[in-house]
Amino acid sequence: MIAPFDVIFGLSAVAFNLFIASFFVAWRHEEMHLVRLIGIGLISLGIPFLIVLYHTLTTEHNKYVRIALAVVLTYILTEFLLDFIIVYDFRSRFITHFPYILLEYGAFIGLIYTSFTISKPWGWSVSITFWIAMAALIYYFIG
Repeated sequence: MIAPFDVIFGLSAVAFNLFIASFFVAWRHEEMHLVRLIGIGLISLGIPFLIVLYHTLTTEHNKYVRIALAVVLTYILTEFLLDFIIVYDFRSRFITHFPYILLEYGAFIGLIYTSFTISKPWGWSVSITFWIAMAALIYYFIG
């Protein structure tokens, strides 16, 4: 049986990937108002991920799941700080964009790893939405 925190994580992970995919598509079409709304939605996912991390810290859970959730939350915090608080265009310079990309893919990997520790259906659901996000990234570059 899947626990409520597993469902919270699974739904949040799928939403995270779909928000990223939506972000790429909206950015490609230069819909900056929509990009901003998607960013707010993505950042709001920090709340359920924080709840799930708290749950893993208070129960006997795999330490790698904790690390994966910490990476996801670090990515969300970085996104919040750079795009909403400091409002710095870090994407225009390789030296600042590259570490951000590494952190983003670390978050993707953490979501996929954690979802497979819950169950195969959650793992595949998160993996499929990850590939949807990658297709949206390709569309952003060549579409």
